[in-house]
Amino acid sequence: MKIKTKHIDDLKFEVSNDKSVIIINPKEMSPVEVFAGAMISCSGVDVVHLGTKQGFEVKKCEIEADIKRKDSYPQIFEEVVLSYDIESNADDVKAKRWVLSSLETYCSTINTIRSTAKIYYTIKHNNNVIAYKETILSGGGATNSHQLDSFDDDLEGMGCACCNH
Repeated sequence: MKIKTKHIDDLKFEVSNDKSVIIINPKEMSPVEVFAGAMISCSGVDVVHLGTKQGFEVKKCEIEADIKRKDSYPQIFEEVVLSYDIESNADDVKAKRWVLSSLETYCSTINTIRSTAKIYYTIKHNNNVIAYKETILSGGGATNSHQLDSFDDDLEGMGCACCNH
């Protein structure tokens, strides 16, 4: 991956890769908020990709993050509470596996902060709460996290869907 940033004026920066350009303007959305948005978008891409790859229709995938940061510098993320709202024609077990696959294995951005932040999640699937303020073990990525006994979500060795497009 190669990313380039260029100062435009004031505190605005242009960020580009070989496919696109975005402008980061801290007066509208800070770089930390952009990172947080990218982090939960990465997980959303994983959830939708896993569902559709398995032949299901994911009609809705909304994620909200409530993030607590350290008071002192560097103000790293200490706690991330994610709320997933998913609608699909899959059963609840599949929907939860999509989220856990993203959180524990595929989402590079979330796994980047796992050693320093406690991560909690709530999942609402088809208007039913199927997980409420559950946690994944932080630190060391998926090697130290809770693994489901039967985890066949990565049917084609897809890796992080967010990073492989």
